[in-house]
Amino acid sequence: MTASQLLKQAQASYQVSTVFRFPYVHVIVADEGFAAQSEEQREWEFATKLKTTISEIRSTASNALFVIRLLSPEEISAEYGANPTERGHHWLGSLAAGAMSETSPANGLGENAKTVHFYGYKGGQARSTILALVASSLADEGWKVLAVDSDLEAPSLDIIFGRSVRPLAGTLLGVSQGTAGFSPERVHLSSNGQGFVDLLACRPRRSEYDIDAVAFALKSALDATIIQQSARRIRTESERNKYDIILIDHRAGLSPITLPWLKSLPGPVVISARLDDQWQPARTFLQAILKEYPSNPGLFVSWKPDEEDPTSFRDRNQGQIDSLLDLLADALSDTSDGEGELSSVELEDHWILLPYDSAFRASRLPEPRSLLVATNEAITRIRGLLEISGARSVELVLTPSGATDAGDLIQTAVLRELLVPENSIAYILGRKGTGKTRLLRELAKAGIGETLISDSNSTEGAGLASPSIELSDAASDLEKQPDHFWWSLFAAALQSESTSTGVLRDSFVRISKNFQMPMLLDAVQVANRSRTFLIDSLETAFPARLIQTYLESLFRVLQIIDTDPRISKVIKFKVFLRSDLAERGFQNIEQQLHGRTKHLSWNTQLIFNFVLSRIATIPWYRTAFPKLVADIQSVRGRVLKGELSIEECERMLLVPFPSQLRRNNLQTTTFLKTYFADSASDKTDLSGSDRLRYYPRIFDKFLEVLADPQATKVAYTGHQLDNNQKINQSLIFLAHEEAAKAYLSQLESELVYLISLAEDHSTNQAAINALLNAFAGLKTPFVLDDQIEAIRAKVPSIPNSAVRAAMESMKRVGMFEDRPDYPGQWRVGRLFKSSLRMKYVR
Repeated sequence: MTASQLLKQAQASYQVSTVFRFPYVHVIVADEGFAAQSEEQREWEFATKLKTTISEIRSTASNALFVIRLLSPEEISAEYGANPTERGHHWLGSLAAGAMSETSPANGLGENAKTVHFYGYKGGQARSTILALVASSLADEGWKVLAVDSDLEAPSLDIIFGRSVRPLAGTLLGVSQGTAGFSPERVHLSSNGQGFVDLLACRPRRSEYDIDAVAFALKSALDATIIQQSARRIRTESERNKYDIILIDHRAGLSPITLPWLKSLPGPVVISARLDDQWQPARTFLQAILKEYPSNPGLFVSWKPDEEDPTSFRDRNQGQIDSLLDLLADALSDTSDGEGELSSVELEDHWILLPYDSAFRASRLPEPRSLLVATNEAITRIRGLLEISGARSVELVLTPSGATDAGDLIQTAVLRELLVPENSIAYILGRKGTGKTRLLRELAKAGIGETLISDSNSTEGAGLASPSIELSDAASDLEKQPDHFWWSLFAAALQSESTSTGVLRDSFVRISKNFQMPMLLDAVQVANRSRTFLIDSLETAFPARLIQTYLESLFRVLQIIDTDPRISKVIKFKVFLRSDLAERGFQNIEQQLHGRTKHLSWNTQLIFNFVLSRIATIPWYRTAFPKLVADIQSVRGRVLKGELSIEECERMLLVPFPSQLRRNNLQTTTFLKTYFADSASDKTDLSGSDRLRYYPRIFDKFLEVLADPQATKVAYTGHQLDNNQKINQSLIFLAHEEAAKAYLSQLESELVYLISLAEDHSTNQAAINALLNAFAGLKTPFVLDDQIEAIRAKVPSIPNSAVRAAMESMKRVGMFEDRPDYPGQWRVGRLFKSSLRMKYVR
């Protein structure tokens, strides 16, 4: 006899109900005659009516975790009450109730914030990805979203959103323990800053939480009330934080915590079901899920992982689609008024195809504009069926820059994420000129962090300038103990209420002379608040021979800060670092950066928006092209968010620029895209399909020279505008050359700290200058060994090994790159050909 047969046979002869009290199902059999009978007599009568044996009943009940209660109505009332309360929720109780067509009301905790669940019987069906796409779509329309990763055995939402959650308070594990606070990580912010996604990850990624996480999974399986208690706390916190919606990512299969979530936070379920028939064994379980929220049970999404035509895919799998939709029809029919019977035909729109989309090759969570139209349409349909379509009412907020830069700051996605208070991003990487220092100023101005090491041109009056006498002296003194350098700096900052330059300098000089670790621990102990320190311009902070030593030491110290709860509670940090320095191969650097890093890069769309924003602020363009400036101002909000499309930008840029350049018979738009771009993109930057990368400061200089060539000391005597009132073509090329030279000059000042050709700083600088001048007239592309010999002929004082090491360093900063399809050959980077005065040879 099976458990279902036992229940149905009992129901045929008695009034039967079930109550689940974890981990048992109490099968309550009511009969007036039981009142006058002993336990043995009741059991004998029960077996007789079911036409079986007592032994068979006991065996079946034991196998199914049933407790058979043979009671009179008065005994039931005395023991269970009028409305028997359940303890915990599990598939077992739900299926037992379903076998007898019982309905149990959801144990909801209110409806202030809508809840949507994401479930799949099998893994690898894009369940978590669909949740992330829906969450981002909602946030972009002003919704305040809380995403909860409840997949205790295989959590992944933090990976999909590109985060490596560190604090316990930002995890479900912390919520379950009840002592860690509630601080989800903001992982997505809309372009207008109004909508967002906060992630409550499953657990901290650090290995010291492994035992706690495994214990959490085991306890949740043994005691379903743990999830109920966590759900109650999440509901309370969501109301306090005024979230519009909670999205819960479930474990695949028959996880014991699925139903506790559905009962505690009722809402529709998005069921991922790949059409490979592997979902078929789960029909009963899917039916149980769909009956938990009868007003809107949910929908099905099938991911198509290949490029088969969607129509043929659907036709080939129509039988499976109909079977899935019939389950949904059954769930809806249970609560219908009986006027009309639902079938899969009426619910065709509740099956949604998520197409194969190559955008996921480049990013785990692509930007909406890079997704296929069909993918975005699928997300829109999902939202519509879940009744969460439409935008929240938001007020547009623009944030003009308060830094020394005269122009407005483009509100890139990286900036928006960094401006979120308590964000966990710790490493901001980018090539020189991508805006690292500008971002630091914005964060300091917004109170997100305090400057610890700053660019030497900073006018903030905070932090130690790089380079500075204090940093270089301490670096020389502590060369054998580089970790003490960084600990001294952090201790000096903690001992002061702010990092104003004068106070920090005096404190650092004093502490670094005689640092001992207790100094840092004492400062941590007396600190009354958590502080985030901003570190920039490390490429110029140390002599070339010491930079490797001190960067390795910094990463070592930061790792200790991360893993020591005493210190990490007080010291937070954000390091702005040139990409090539982060690629030096420090031990475990990938693990340290994982999930906490943002790469600064400017693609074509962003840089064109930047150019338009700058044109609108420079007086000459306002005078020469007033209508253009007015047009830019009319879409200023979109420009500052980088949202104006490339095509829209190009139309505007062709107002001041000629459509074609005669010198090389090139379209001007192509010139602006390729002559200013770096094709040697960061190895660490895998975002997007636009592989061209740009540097705002080069365009800044270019626009500056065009606007006033005399003030920039450029030898140009012609008119700025031609007869067609377009910018003169000869001036365009001259301005580009000047911008490239200026960029090389800025980079040269950093090469002195990157390349070591002499011990003395000034001698090293002269040697690097001679090396750069030696490239004039040399050919590109080239074989490295041949080029080294050509350079040695011009500067024989520099040995071959030193030239080779210097060129390897130059390659890391993008001055040179490998020539595609020609192994062993290099070529000069696109931006440096004219400034190094090299000659292209086919």
